[in-house]
Amino acid sequence: MTGPGGWEKGGCMSGTAASAKVWRRIGSHARDALLKSLAPLELRAILADVARSRAFVQTPADLIKRWREDRLLMPSLLDPREALPITARLWELTPREFVGVTLSQLTSLGSGVHLGGRGQNRVITTMRLTEVLADPVHGLALEASRRRRSGHSRVHLATHARCTHAWDSAEESSHELRFSLVSSAPDGGGLSTEAELLDLHLDFWREAIRAIVPGGRVALSVWDSTLAGLVAERGTCDGAIVVDGNADGAESERTPWRNPYSTAAFRFVLDEDGHTVELGDGGFVNWTQALTRNRKDRCLVSGISVDAIVAHTWDQAD
Repeated sequence: MTGPGGWEKGGCMSGTAASAKVWRRIGSHARDALLKSLAPLELRAILADVARSRAFVQTPADLIKRWREDRLLMPSLLDPREALPITARLWELTPREFVGVTLSQLTSLGSGVHLGGRGQNRVITTMRLTEVLADPVHGLALEASRRRRSGHSRVHLATHARCTHAWDSAEESSHELRFSLVSSAPDGGGLSTEAELLDLHLDFWREAIRAIVPGGRVALSVWDSTLAGLVAERGTCDGAIVVDGNADGAESERTPWRNPYSTAAFRFVLDEDGHTVELGDGGFVNWTQALTRNRKDRCLVSGISVDAIVAHTWDQAD
């Protein structure tokens, strides 16, 4: 039986019409073994055999053909010499509370689904039952949760990392360099922790955008009325455009965000040639609550696309 979103009872994907034809051809026994009964190490061994066999028969002509035709393999148009000064400046401005982390290019299988709300077909899955990092904040949230479970009371992490997306649209870039922050801290009561984390992140981003993206601005949406009062009292809104999160239709405004946010969120935007360019965003997520098994944990994530900043710089130069 298939439920909403194509999920079967028991948590296995029913697959697509195209894959259903393949499953019928190889039989239900092989399907059940691959989807359910094989242990992770057994499945990895089988998939490694598949990879070795497929790799062995590839020819140089196959390699260059794939390089030409698969846009996931295409180099970014970003010149590293343009990105390095921007990344260096972001690190210079990063508050001392944040610990720098160099993430692996891989993350736990299911990170995109369970943290970012993405379909598995929107990330790159490996034969080793991992997936390519689709957003640095996913890796930072996992690392922050590991540190919180190890006894750290508050964790603030920062990174810059190249991430990859399996978009359907050819107009969307397959990979980009992002600079990201993640904070995880225990609930202090009365939304005080949320207000403190918002101050910490927004103080940094306001300064960074002023220094790197002249004309850029922060647009803040607060969906919790109590938190809205707190941030107004603390001056968190200073220098930010506040979007009324309690207005009619505010719930629908949550859907276009890069990650599924709650309580409050913000965007870094730039008005250019009559339209708005989004450079990055941030907001509160419940990921670390699930990862630490602590419903009192509060987590704020944020990030900006260095590629988008460089593209803006090129446009300005032209």
